Amino acid sequence: MNVSSLLEHAAKTWPDRCALIDAETDRHYSFREFVGSVFECAHRLLETFDTRPGDRIALLGDATPGFLFADYGVMSAGRVKVSLDPSLATRELLAQIHDSGARVLLYCPAYAPHVDALLPDLQAGGIEARSIDTIVRDQPMARTTCPVQCQSDWIAALNYTGGTTGIPKAVVHTHGSYCAALLNIAEARRRWTGDRMLNVRPLWPIAAILLLAHLMQGGTLILGAHFEPGRFLELVERYRPTCTSLVPTHLIRILRRWEVQRSDVTSLACIEVGAAAMSPELFERAVAAFGPIFSVIYGLTEAPWSCYRPPSSAWELLADPVNTLGLVGATTTTTEIVVSDGLTHLPPGVTGEVLIRGPHVMQGYWNQPELTAAVLKDGWFHTGDLGCLDQHGRLRIQGRAKALIRTGGKSVQPAEVEEVLCGHPAVLEAAVVGVEDLEWGEIVAAAIVARPGVPMSADDIHAYCRENLSSHKRPKYVLFMDALPRSHYGKVLTRKIREAIAASRTSLPH
Repeated sequence: MNVSSLLEHAAKTWPDRCALIDAETDRHYSFREFVGSVFECAHRLLETFDTRPGDRIALLGDATPGFLFADYGVMSAGRVKVSLDPSLATRELLAQIHDSGARVLLYCPAYAPHVDALLPDLQAGGIEARSIDTIVRDQPMARTTCPVQCQSDWIAALNYTGGTTGIPKAVVHTHGSYCAALLNIAEARRRWTGDRMLNVRPLWPIAAILLLAHLMQGGTLILGAHFEPGRFLELVERYRPTCTSLVPTHLIRILRRWEVQRSDVTSLACIEVGAAAMSPELFERAVAAFGPIFSVIYGLTEAPWSCYRPPSSAWELLADPVNTLGLVGATTTTTEIVVSDGLTHLPPGVTGEVLIRGPHVMQGYWNQPELTAAVLKDGWFHTGDLGCLDQHGRLRIQGRAKALIRTGGKSVQPAEVEEVLCGHPAVLEAAVVGVEDLEWGEIVAAAIVARPGVPMSADDIHAYCRENLSSHKRPKYVLFMDALPRSHYGKVLTRKIREAIAASRTSLPH
């Protein structure tokens, strides 16, 4: 099974049903038109660029129909999509493009200035950059068949996730693992034929696989472009979607606006929340506004859609918020989960590291065999998350063994931020931690030791980070210390740093 075969099936099953609505233009695409546009893009990619199956094509852009056609078109052409986060700094984008070995960069017109900054390096590396508009044309009936029959073990995508010490780390997914994840989604949720899903999330992360699953079950996708809480509520009233997917940061901002705007949101039957756990306080506020319609997704880029907690469980969480905090539900169809202490699988109720196995798990990390071997052992993916299983086989997440910070739905490795901070001439030492935050899930916070006799302020750090880090990686709080707290082994005591930061909360300008 491959991505293009699923698209072909959808076009044959629901040719005249509405597949896609572009909320920016109110343009409607039938399934026949939608899949025709994807396959037209796939054909034009092969006709325009000298590439071979398995060659990488990078994508830079927003949640537009053109980006979606290119995303699915690259995979349908047997090439490997490398979706880039537009918020990354120039050096970070270049690092990922070069690490992937991309032959081509396709970009949405709005990102032409970004590409201009990249162009000298791209040209030096023989990488061709082209606007998506030159490849994706509004000729949806031109091609009805896919140009390539992809094998299930062909690589479909490289998805970059937070890398240690600034080194890019790409998760490798094949057509087979993508399709297994799609099956997990399809079996976990109710049938969507005729349902409308409003999307206000970016299309570059692995989470965008939910959109393809929705389409593959005959649902209609509404592309809402950039997230803005007032506009989200307006789109719900205009298009009457039945479902949407949000991160807690979105939800908090929507609730603030809804409490003033009081829009009609009664069409929504399911709001899926992933990327970070909702606090009991946020959950209660959300249910009061929208009703008990919230479901929770647990997965990682390496193993998407591994657990699902349906909206029907909302009453249980309201009745017992303490004992159900962190509950992410039962495993999905193709997924196995155990909890381990490193030597053996632990019984229900005992906390350990969460291990995942199944056909939806990544093939490995791109060109990093040692890192792959460290997390994939005997078929099990070692997540670094701490959790336990209850007597019903449901997973409860209780923290992280790894130091990864999840802020606003994005991953940040502390070591990467520390490396940049220590590049400032006035910084002697730096330690970066995640601090719990109602709006962001976690915020990036830094403890800094200045070099003796060198003047430095929070404004200096902010200006330096703005030049050298993506916005989601910049510390929102900074604390200057005489020395970093360490154990007698010399290890930085992050718990004490979190306590000190929580006590001071010295905010950097945003």
